[in-house]
Amino acid sequence: MAKWITNKEFSKLQRINVFGKEHSFKISSVSKYKNKHILFRKKSCLSDFSRACIVISADDYYKLYINGRFVCMGPASSYPSCYYYNEIDVSEFLNEGENTFAVHTYYSGLINRVFVSGDNMHGMFFKLYIDGKLYMSSDESWKTSYHSGYSDLGTYGYETGFLEKYDSSAKENGFEKTDFDDSCWENAVINYELEKSCDFYGKADLLSVYDIRPKEIKREGNKIFIDIGRELCGYLTYKACGIRNSEITIFSGEELNEDGSVRYELRCNCRYVEKHVLSGGCDKYMQYDYKGFRYVCLLLPDGCSVDEDSIIITVRHHPYLEKADISSDNKKLENIFRLCADTVKYGVQESCVDCPTREKGQYLGDAGFIGMSHAVLTGDTKVLEKVLLDFAHSSFICPGLMAVSTCSFNQEIADYSLMYPFFAVWCYKKNNSIPFISELFPYIEGVMRYFDSFVKDGILCNVTEKWNLVDWPSNLRDGYDFDLQNPPLPGIHNVIAAYYIGAVESYEEIRQILGKPPIYDLKSLKKAFFSRFYDEKEGLFKDTPTSSHHSIHSNILPMLFDIEMTEKIKMRIIRMIREKKLLSVNYFAFFILLALEKEGEFGLMRELILDEGSWSNMLKEGATTCYEAWGKEQKWNTSLFHPWMSYPVIFYEKIK
Repeated sequence: MAKWITNKEFSKLQRINVFGKEHSFKISSVSKYKNKHILFRKKSCLSDFSRACIVISADDYYKLYINGRFVCMGPASSYPSCYYYNEIDVSEFLNEGENTFAVHTYYSGLINRVFVSGDNMHGMFFKLYIDGKLYMSSDESWKTSYHSGYSDLGTYGYETGFLEKYDSSAKENGFEKTDFDDSCWENAVINYELEKSCDFYGKADLLSVYDIRPKEIKREGNKIFIDIGRELCGYLTYKACGIRNSEITIFSGEELNEDGSVRYELRCNCRYVEKHVLSGGCDKYMQYDYKGFRYVCLLLPDGCSVDEDSIIITVRHHPYLEKADISSDNKKLENIFRLCADTVKYGVQESCVDCPTREKGQYLGDAGFIGMSHAVLTGDTKVLEKVLLDFAHSSFICPGLMAVSTCSFNQEIADYSLMYPFFAVWCYKKNNSIPFISELFPYIEGVMRYFDSFVKDGILCNVTEKWNLVDWPSNLRDGYDFDLQNPPLPGIHNVIAAYYIGAVESYEEIRQILGKPPIYDLKSLKKAFFSRFYDEKEGLFKDTPTSSHHSIHSNILPMLFDIEMTEKIKMRIIRMIREKKLLSVNYFAFFILLALEKEGEFGLMRELILDEGSWSNMLKEGATTCYEAWGKEQKWNTSLFHPWMSYPVIFYEKIK
């Protein structure tokens, strides 16, 4: 029977609780273990067989090798009560006779958006099935050792990960090879804490992992410049020879400086400078952690040579098969659709990451948009379904759901939680799965009950436990007249109140799908909102009941949710959209397009997407993936690889 195994050191550690409410929870202690690479090896002899299959998981992460060949990596990050595992047919990797299984696991130790880590928990779980029967599993017979070749050069992003310094002379170098000597390694130990607290939820898709050659490799003195040709997610690999203990410095970036050098200090708060220490022989350099990048510069020490033919980029992303025809009679529009589709293709990893650079986290609002885009492009809702389940599983922390999931970083955003029922309805309309919407229903009910407690006189107000976002960054809120600090202040304001009405509407639609009677008086809720926020003199909705400001944000949701909407009010709001376009909003541009789609304003939708200040500006600035804002300079920490901004493809059929 397979066990969660680890090494002696980790087997003695007590779990640290890293989960709690954002503004009231403090982690009791800090894990002293960080950036730990733990290796496992096992040899086994096989006789004649037809099919071999492996089930594998790890906390935090693994890379699997069989007989020296890379097989797969994973799993998708998950909460302890619902672990994901990977399953793969490995028949092609095995031989009759002796076989070597090697697993490179990783424990981050950081409280971040990437992993459930910082909790002192590490382990690996493994099963090998031969012709349908369990043949070998993870137990104390496996050998284990730390990998001493990895040291860190500090963290990047928002404690997202460690910059790597890899020493090729480390005695564990080549641990995956069949002839590696592991005789001095310890035997693995069962991690009883993981054994008793971890349950498997289901199988996660394996990433697509493949090698490409860079578009350009150029040597200038002691520097090698590499241009992949586009931004993507992955790893750099090369072979180098040089003097023992001399170092190659690796600069990576998304763009170039004016002098043509690699801009390794990214706009998004990542500083990509890493080191490779040479052994004195011929070394193969392989990064463990992926990054989003396009350019690399290798700074070589004296006496060092790099085999330029060995320079490879290993690309990784969620399996992607594009089925949508996003061609258009307008070439610029087609280029925008292609920009969006490529961002989805290369950006979605084990989860729908906010950005694959500074955070690598899965935010509910962002991930919902990405999952929708992925579903439209591929005709498959699987990615969006996983998003919805991942956030449902965060309900053990708060029934109102977390803003970022399957990680140890606790953040809450009311807007995102209130969008959850909408995403569930949209997904159902694509997959028509009653079992799936039924599985989500208790969590959707939990969201509604949570926010119902903040309703007074028919208006959602004083939601002080979760940040009220409205839009981000703050300079793209169109002057929204309410203090949106975090932790939030008590009060009543338009957007959060309107989101609640939309959530009620979606929830009632789900109840109808499941054959349940309505429970809300939606008509009364809309009347209450209208009486508090509508400015009859201006024919627009105000930001707050006492404000005289009418932001575009305060008017889009009332039109989208048909809150006492007349033709006159509707035309006034559409006129506002024509005047302001998308340039005074960022995140909220999705809702503008959604509202216009509902009203059949396809020409205006097309006009907004084609506007020189929006996605066209990204292309003008050289984007190969969507930015986080309309331009590089519009935000102080702009990510140049932001998959949620790919949502124009959701509407492609109506506007192409």
